[in-house]
Amino acid sequence: MRRLVFLFLLLPWTATAQAGNPAPLNGIWQLTQFSGSAPTPVAGLNPETRLFIVNGQLSGSYGCGTFRGTLSAERNTAQVNIDALPPKANVRCLFAVKGDFHRAMNAVTQYTLSREHLVLFSKTARLVFERIGYVTPAHK
Repeated sequence: MRRLVFLFLLLPWTATAQAGNPAPLNGIWQLTQFSGSAPTPVAGLNPETRLFIVNGQLSGSYGCGTFRGTLSAERNTAQVNIDALPPKANVRCLFAVKGDFHRAMNAVTQYTLSREHLVLFSKTARLVFERIGYVTPAHK
């Protein structure tokens, strides 16, 4: 009986201890703080930044610019690789080129996660995201 209780207590950790991307990272996140080598706002603009994480795949928006990439996270270490996507032909966007935000994301080496906050750390920046939604990954 004790063995069964012990296994039952371990179940939550084994369910999220998979390599690649722990399930709690899946979600829709909004950037609330960017400290360290934070980008200077252009003409007083503070671009709204959203991040969508689903099974190790990232996509999102930084102001009018968009990006896509991957996330590998395990045991509070993380590696992010994102690329800025080109804007539509008829759109001019100051945030569509790689800048401080993209460099900070690509330099991420660690993360912490609570129920409502995701914090990404690099040697030069700290990015704090707040959960604004959940996603349900598609099963193949």
